[in-house]
Amino acid sequence: MPTPRAPTRCCRPGDGMNERERPPLAAGAQGMRRWLGLIALGASLLGVNVAGARVPAAERIFAGEQLPLAQAIARGRVDEVRRLAAALDVPTLNRPGAQDMTLLFFALQHAFGEQPTGLQVLGALVAAGADPLQPVPELGSAAGVSLRAKSPLYLRALLDAGLNADAAPGDRPLLFDAVEAQGTEFAALLLERGARINRHDRLGNTALMHALTYQRLDTVDWLLERGAEPEFVNINGVSFAGQLQFQIVRQQDGSPAQRKLLAIRDRLVARGLRWPPLSRDSEQARMRERGQEPGRLLPAE
Repeated sequence: MPTPRAPTRCCRPGDGMNERERPPLAAGAQGMRRWLGLIALGASLLGVNVAGARVPAAERIFAGEQLPLAQAIARGRVDEVRRLAAALDVPTLNRPGAQDMTLLFFALQHAFGEQPTGLQVLGALVAAGADPLQPVPELGSAAGVSLRAKSPLYLRALLDAGLNADAAPGDRPLLFDAVEAQGTEFAALLLERGARINRHDRLGNTALMHALTYQRLDTVDWLLERGAEPEFVNINGVSFAGQLQFQIVRQQDGSPAQRKLLAIRDRLVARGLRWPPLSRDSEQARMRERGQEPGRLLPAE
């Protein structure tokens, strides 16, 4: 039975609803939201039994014109979901219900065990205008949660329905989340659907740097084989080569991780990468010579 991927820590700091329509909130809103989070990330999306938790009934979350759609979602009635979603305007389709829960995230909760019906419901909502990048407080967006699932089928359903693979919610490309996975299925799917492998965030980092920082060394190799550019410097003067050197030094001598990092270094040096890399201070001095202020955020793409 699928389980959520374990979170990974970075290795280096490198509404318009009428109040009469809104369902009453349970006491302890923050605790309830966390409870919904456990459900969303465990019991429902990934089919894991979290202390017998169940998805709250549609009537507890939605009201008014959203309620029939939420009920159809809960029952897995794909054709009815398509019809009802098409009848709502986009703002209504994306308007949060109680506890800031959206219809799309509610559908994600009901996508038990990668069942085709649940995936079709997700696609129907996105095709009708539901926003997979809209965040639910403390839970994230439907796209973000799909990228943390073990199976890429949820992400594929969102992409098939219109999610932009090159999107960067909060100026962070989806590909960055994808390369945190142990394997490359999510990253491969995003690249296949049009994500740019060398797209940077406002710090000037790319997915390649992100994979290295998260010690996804097989993914680093995989990205390099697919055209990821290693010769760049972020806004703080940290180059990919500099980060690679840092990671090599911090490993235990002779460890598998260090051997892998050294092999990556040797291949890149053979391709012309400067080694040893310039220091951070030297890179910042070069930035100033080019008229670039170190630490200044890049414009959003």
